[in-house]
Amino acid sequence: MNSKINKLAFVSDKAKVSKSVIMAYSRVKDYAEITDSSIGEYSAISQFSLINTAGIEKFCSIGHGTFVGLWEHNTEVSTHSFYLYETSGDFVKGYKNYEKDSIGVNIGNDVWIGANVTILKGVNIADGVIVGAGAVVTKDVPPYAIVAGVPAKIIKYRYVQDDIDFMLDLKWWSFSRKELQKAIDKDLFSSFNNFKKYFNK
Repeated sequence: MNSKINKLAFVSDKAKVSKSVIMAYSRVKDYAEITDSSIGEYSAISQFSLINTAGIEKFCSIGHGTFVGLWEHNTEVSTHSFYLYETSGDFVKGYKNYEKDSIGVNIGNDVWIGANVTILKGVNIADGVIVGAGAVVTKDVPPYAIVAGVPAKIIKYRYVQDDIDFMLDLKWWSFSRKELQKAIDKDLFSSFNNFKKYFNK
């Protein structure tokens, strides 16, 4: 429905995609729902995940049952949505958005989000982050951090700062398919030391 899905992407016929962009080589699995969002190349959205008003970059892995940027009720007077739909008591005609509907989530490149994670509206998750299963992410996460818990907190970083800077400067996710194939053929993604040594030449 009003979406742009690249012909090289895979979207399950049991998934629902609305007003979204799905880039090449990305995957949307069974019963996932994507609304008002963009999914970058090579990223995967697992079963039963709901993605709303989010920008997800390349090479991301979104785990089973993850909720990203879901709708938040207004809370000024009542949390009830009777003024949004005719079906909520027939008080209004037409439709009206929640106040926070336009607030999005941004997820960088090479991010791994475990199963059953919730990411609230307005959160920015930087490149290389890992989010532990079951976490509730309520605030921004810096590059290459590993976060877990409710609310999610930084457990540690994947690399020391110099190595984080190296990865952010290199931006391997922007490589051409030919460059990626060469790195994969050399098995560089299996060893950070070998990866760094090769690209520091």
